Amino acid sequence: MSLRIIPVESPQDMEDFLQLPFAIYEGDPHWVPPVLPHQRKFLDPRTGPFFEVGTAQYFIAKDGQRTLGRLSAHLNYAYEKHHDTNTGFFGFFECVDDKDTAHALFDTAAGWVRERGKTRLHGPLSFGIYDEVGLLVEGYHQRPVMFHTYNHPYYEQLVESWGFSKTFDWFAYIIDSLPMPIEDIVKRRDELLEAANVKIIKGNTDEFIRRGPEVLELFNTLWDKNWGHVPLTQKQFDDIFMQLRPILRPELVNFIVENDELLAFCIVAPDINYTLHKIRSNLNWWGMLRLFLDCRVLPLKASRAIIMGVKKSHQWRKLHHALILNTMVDLNKYRRVNTHCDCSLIPESLVKWNKTLQMFGGRKWRTFRLYDRAI
Repeated sequence: MSLRIIPVESPQDMEDFLQLPFAIYEGDPHWVPPVLPHQRKFLDPRTGPFFEVGTAQYFIAKDGQRTLGRLSAHLNYAYEKHHDTNTGFFGFFECVDDKDTAHALFDTAAGWVRERGKTRLHGPLSFGIYDEVGLLVEGYHQRPVMFHTYNHPYYEQLVESWGFSKTFDWFAYIIDSLPMPIEDIVKRRDELLEAANVKIIKGNTDEFIRRGPEVLELFNTLWDKNWGHVPLTQKQFDDIFMQLRPILRPELVNFIVENDELLAFCIVAPDINYTLHKIRSNLNWWGMLRLFLDCRVLPLKASRAIIMGVKKSHQWRKLHHALILNTMVDLNKYRRVNTHCDCSLIPESLVKWNKTLQMFGGRKWRTFRLYDRAI
């Protein structure tokens, strides 16, 4: 084998980078192809929101004309501002089951970040912890949920054999049954809201736009102490919102307010991977129609609780319990067809939130791992 690691410089190089997963996961019944127009925009320094706070170089591994692997090496200046200036990152890692190829890619990424003054290589992050994060190490044999990474089991050995060690785990929980009769759930939710003297309002598009700055501020404040947190910029927040806006159902976006002050919020979205898996991410006119119908019109088949937050000064009021119970009420109308709600990603360090989800019937069904190595 004549292995070469080359930087992505030409349009053909980028096409090889983008097309590799289609070869890696050919025949895999669970894999959901990426939506290539969106991924091109996301990876392009001219349009990707990450490049407001960072820089990246993409690499591909070639044997003759065959592409065997890929990854990015990147720096995150916002991370350096809030944490340390010694860490570089890798992401978008895909590789055939060959240690030599994987190690050559990691060597190249390490060299790239080392040349820029870094002493540690960390990942996979594509690009940050609020994008696709970690290596899937538990929960392989099922369709991935929207915005989750997916990889073959052998990836874990490829990564660890280079000398990476675990830094941190993120968990995904599934709730696929009610912990109590729906009447009791409604009663308990109403008791919590009445005791706190607050109300829940639904996040239609106008309300979401109006509350957007409050949500962003609350998010950045609440997640400030979480591992690796980097405050979202307005551009990054807007990019996430624009991705979610076409698929959100207003009844699944909940704000808890007191005198019009936002105290807590929960955003549950239809799991678009349910549809993308069926149409192989082909968003032609029929694919777009199918996605719209599944997400906005037809009974909801699968969902993901993407984010939930409660102001620190109000967490003692158990508003997070009220939000979880209210989400169960919202989703119960689809009980005959809705198979589950994924709740993720939960850092392993947030013991309180992990226990809360378990208390309400959540069971851990996926683990995503971040790795680190001195270089």
